[in-house]
Amino acid sequence: MTDRLTSESMRFLLWGACIVIISWGIKAASNVLSLILLSFLLAYSALPFVKWLMHQFHLRKTVALALAVGLMGTWAIALLVLLYQNVAEVKEKLPIYEVHARDLRQHAAVFLHAHSIDITSLSATNSLTSSEMVKLASLILPEVSRLFSDGLVVVLLGGILLSMIAGDAEKATPRSILTQVQNDVSHYVSIYATTGVLTSLANLLLLMVLGVDFPVVCCVLYFFLNFIPSIGFVLSLAAPTCLALLMLGWKKALLVLGGLVLTQLVSKYAITPLFLGKKNVKISPMEKTISLLWWVFLLGAVGGILAIPLTLAMKRLLPDFFVIERSYAAAPSA
Repeated sequence: MTDRLTSESMRFLLWGACIVIISWGIKAASNVLSLILLSFLLAYSALPFVKWLMHQFHLRKTVALALAVGLMGTWAIALLVLLYQNVAEVKEKLPIYEVHARDLRQHAAVFLHAHSIDITSLSATNSLTSSEMVKLASLILPEVSRLFSDGLVVVLLGGILLSMIAGDAEKATPRSILTQVQNDVSHYVSIYATTGVLTSLANLLLLMVLGVDFPVVCCVLYFFLNFIPSIGFVLSLAAPTCLALLMLGWKKALLVLGGLVLTQLVSKYAITPLFLGKKNVKISPMEKTISLLWWVFLLGAVGGILAIPLTLAMKRLLPDFFVIERSYAAAPSA
C-alpha cells in the first residue's frame, strides 16, 4: 500500500514538473510559437473551403489549394494595407483629436464643478499634449509594421501547412484524432467567423450612418476580438466609442455604444444559436475562462484568439494520450 502511494505521488510530481517545464518552454518561445499556431489555425479554418471547392466545382486538390491560398493572401494583404493607412491617418488627425479632447475635458470640468467636484489639479497634471500624442503614435506605427510582416508570415506558413493538412486529411479516417481535431476547430471558427462577419457588417453600417471615424478598422478589430471569449466584445467597444466621444459628443457616443451592444445581443441570442444547433462546440463557460487566462499568460494577446481552439484540441488529444500512458504502465515488465 505504501509503495503504491509513493508511486502515485512520484507520478503526480513528475506530471507537475513536466507541465511546468512545457509551460516555461511555451512562454519562452511565445513570439515564434504564436505565429506557428496562428498559421495552423488559418490552415484548419481554410481546409473546409478547399474541400468545398473540390466537391462543388470538381477541382483538383492543387487547383483548389492554389485558389484558397491566393484568396487568403489577397484578403490579408488588403486588410493589412488598409490598417497601415488608417493608422497613418490617425497620426495626421492627432491635433484635431487633441483640440476635441481639450474641449471635452473643459466641458466635463464645468459640469463637475457645478456639482461641487473640483478636478482642476487632476486635469492639469493629466493633460495630453500634441507632442505626447505624436509620441504615442510613434509607438503604435512600429507595432503596425510588425503586424504587417507577421501577418504575411502567417499567411505564407498557413498556405504551406494547408497543403500538408489537406493531404493528410484525405488519408485520415473519420474517427482519427486528426479528423476530430480538425472538425472541432473548423466548427468553432466557422461559427464565430460567420456571426462575426454578420455583426461586423451591421456595426459598419451603424458607424457609417453615425459618422464615426475609421469604421472599417473598428469593425475589423471587432471581428478578431470576437474570437476572444468573455472580454473580446468589451475591448472592441473602446475604439468606436472613444472616437465618437471625441468627434461627435457624448450623445452620439451613447448611440454608438447602445447600437454596438444591441447588435452583439442579437448576434449572441438570435444568430449564434442557429449555428450552434447544427455545430455544437462542447466547451463550458468555466473552461472558456480558464483557457483564456492560461493561454494569454503563455502566449500573450494572441493567446486570447487561440485559447478556445487550443483547448478544443487538447480535449481531444489528452484523453488518448492518457490511455496510451496507462496501457504502458499496465504492461508487464520483462
